[in-house]
Amino acid sequence: MRSHKLQAIKDLIFVWFGGLVVVSLAAIFQSSPGYMDAEYYYAGGTLLWRGKGFWEPYVWNYLTDPKSLPIPSHTYWMPLASLLAYVGMVLGGSEQFESARILFILFGSVVSPLTYWLGQRISGQRFVALFAALLAWLPMFYLAYLPTTDTFAIYMLLGTLWLILAGQVPDLGFGKAFLAGIVCGLMHLARADGLFWMLLFLLILIIDHFSKRQMVDARLALGKVAVFLFGYGLIMGGWYGRNWMEYHSFFPPGNQRTLFLRHYNDLYRYPASDLDLNYLMQGGIMPLVYDRLYASFQNLMSMIAVQMEILLLPLVLLGFWEKRRKRVVKAGSMAWLVMFALMSFVFPYAGWRGGYFHVAAAFQPLVWVLASEGFGVFIQLGVRVRGWNAQQASRVFSLFLLGFLMLLTVYLYHTRVIGKEIAQPVWEESQQRQAGICVSLRQIFGGGKLDNGAIMLNNPVGFYLRCEMPAVSVPVGGEKSIHLVAQRFGVKFLVIESDHPPELSRYFFSPATTDMLVLIDNQPDWKIYRIHENP
Repeated sequence: MRSHKLQAIKDLIFVWFGGLVVVSLAAIFQSSPGYMDAEYYYAGGTLLWRGKGFWEPYVWNYLTDPKSLPIPSHTYWMPLASLLAYVGMVLGGSEQFESARILFILFGSVVSPLTYWLGQRISGQRFVALFAALLAWLPMFYLAYLPTTDTFAIYMLLGTLWLILAGQVPDLGFGKAFLAGIVCGLMHLARADGLFWMLLFLLILIIDHFSKRQMVDARLALGKVAVFLFGYGLIMGGWYGRNWMEYHSFFPPGNQRTLFLRHYNDLYRYPASDLDLNYLMQGGIMPLVYDRLYASFQNLMSMIAVQMEILLLPLVLLGFWEKRRKRVVKAGSMAWLVMFALMSFVFPYAGWRGGYFHVAAAFQPLVWVLASEGFGVFIQLGVRVRGWNAQQASRVFSLFLLGFLMLLTVYLYHTRVIGKEIAQPVWEESQQRQAGICVSLRQIFGGGKLDNGAIMLNNPVGFYLRCEMPAVSVPVGGEKSIHLVAQRFGVKFLVIESDHPPELSRYFFSPATTDMLVLIDNQPDWKIYRIHENP
């Protein structure tokens, strides 16, 4: 027994170090967050570092009907990633991105040993656990996102802990019930869909302890539920309190409006009060059905290409069938069905545009473990049916699989992060564009800053990071919405980029002065207009 524990410790150190090397190498070509989600979390950390609390000088959506800048932060995205970025800044002694991502790189390195641990719990076989951990070194699509200030590594870790604890529900003591509440609280603090992870765990807890065979332990079950909720409240209570102080509500107002989107761009509609049941039904029921079927298809393709890494799909199915009676696998299957439905039918537009990609990270270590288990089943089938030599076949096929996944991982990382020129990584395009817009605006201002006003453009968060000017998002709703937003936030300049609302196409492709907008800068990638106060 002692030798087995010593071997497991050696394995854990080995896979952790390998994971650290992989994630650290991936971080080399990323000197900025890379896209608006990660920029938002990083910006939140910098504002905390500067002592500005949970307030932000930019508006990227109008769901909460903000009145003026600055506004309360994290009303759509949750604050955990920003808090971790802030802790990284404290550890690194700087607000630079390199400091902000310290914990994210560390968490990314822990994914592999946690996968090993999950493999040991599901299979109990060293090979299954070790091979699953090696698969975690090669996460394909996810590799580019593990070192940046986003929730992918966080959800991989917390999702795995959630699965392990959910698999122990029949034997869950008060200590683990409390720990499960902590995990669910952290998942909610990381992402808004974490609330559903909490409700699902609570449902599993209640169903198990209030089934007929457990009715005699009703008071014990109530105690465990209370302890679980206490753990959840210990993490989320402060955030609920903050929301109550700001909005007199546990949840920011307007979040329910995401239920009434008819297009993804409706997320930027102004005024957001237009988003209601009447708006939802304006086009009839069939477009809504089609959009949800389309989202389901896109999420299913994402599951096959991203989660299953294409090659792992048959192995995952074999592994699932082999371990289908395991409580951890049952809990994972139930959670996946809930999250898939949530991101396909309840929030279809945000779901297929990235929501499912984010939430699916929680299942990724389970996918690797089931693939590893399925690999063993596949080898045994070959031994029985084809007369393979088990050791030789295992070595050949494992090297082929790992080699092929390594090539795919490197290729996808190179495509998404480096691009055509290693000296100018495509990952930096977001901040490079904001830098160019910033230079143009400062020339317009004569080298100074715009006082008592904001800039209106696509990515107000990334722009603020680069230029430190207040900014708001270009609203959906046409010229009327632009004028209303400009009046409310004192916006004097509008930047129309290649990715713009369709109703503003003429201002980009045929730039010219109109009664409302005065063209003052005409660049290939953006056009800057001055907004008339009284069009």
